Amino acid sequence: MRTEMKDRIRARRLQMDVTQLNLAKRLGVSRVSVTKWESGITKPDGENLHQLALALSTTPEWLLYGEGDAKQDDTKVTPFIKQPTAVPIISAVQAGHWTESFAASRLTDVITWTQTTADVSQEVFGLVVRGESMTNPNGLPSIPEGSIVIVEPNYGQLDDLYGKIVVAILDGSSEATVKKLVWDSPFAYLMPLNPSFKPIQIDGNCRIIGRVVQITQNI
Repeated sequence: MRTEMKDRIRARRLQMDVTQLNLAKRLGVSRVSVTKWESGITKPDGENLHQLALALSTTPEWLLYGEGDAKQDDTKVTPFIKQPTAVPIISAVQAGHWTESFAASRLTDVITWTQTTADVSQEVFGLVVRGESMTNPNGLPSIPEGSIVIVEPNYGQLDDLYGKIVVAILDGSSEATVKKLVWDSPFAYLMPLNPSFKPIQIDGNCRIIGRVVQITQNI
């Protein structure tokens, strides 16, 4: 029995043990788009068709017409390149309020936009680093002034953040700060990478906004 394009997409996805959501993330489209492809409401075309074929390790011809082998020869498959995610850049003041409501409802706060290929949620945001406290004169890692940090608010457990770069807001301050979260028993500290600046001891006096997952800078 001859299959339709929607059947081939679904069958190949299931064969590769990939969920609709994961496939959508790989392609940089919504899960609804994948659902529509598999129900026959719409069909992928153009770049979406090409990227879908790569993600499913097959060919556009097989997806479209069922011609050739379902599984592409491994020597001919181009490695999947994750589509970049658009990231809103906001101010250090706005960062303190960004996660209090869904990010999409606060687009008036956006200063500009950047992109990331990191695995991030829809609430991701970017900050421009100000000041020299994270400039490491001894080498890497270093986050000099003007760098953009990509911040993931959904960071899991606090214990997972020790040793990581985070964005936090101290009580009494309205601006977020970028620091390395360090545990030195019995205290935790927000640690600058620049030794000219003092560590900040924290003990319930700050709120962690998110974890820095990527740093970009112009040279």
